[in-house]
Amino acid sequence: MGDKIHIHRSSHDRVWLPTLNGLLEPHPFCRSCGAVKNISSDKAHGLGYFINVLAEIKRHLDYKGGKLSQAQIRLIIKELESREDFADTYVMLGSVQRNIFINVVQKYTGLSRSFVESFL
Repeated sequence: MGDKIHIHRSSHDRVWLPTLNGLLEPHPFCRSCGAVKNISSDKAHGLGYFINVLAEIKRHLDYKGGKLSQAQIRLIIKELESREDFADTYVMLGSVQRNIFINVVQKYTGLSRSFVESFL
């Protein structure tokens, strides 16, 4: 990821591409970088959404006597920020984003996949 976050600006022109159900539909694209916008129902979330999920997991673990340290949270957020396009809601699919999040949380915490999924 570069130092500056790219802000996508949709072109008024559209490119006809297949959707998840196989039908062709017009997709907007960024007039600066050419990235095609995700128009599916599988929408991505911004990084703040996942930071809030981490806070919910921490609250739950604290209540149940478990532990999620601030260091673990910082490592998770740092890795998510370093993933190219993770927080780019223009091009990222929500299902891919959720998978990345779950894998990163598991990497630093050892929590089960189903436990992390229950907060999403």
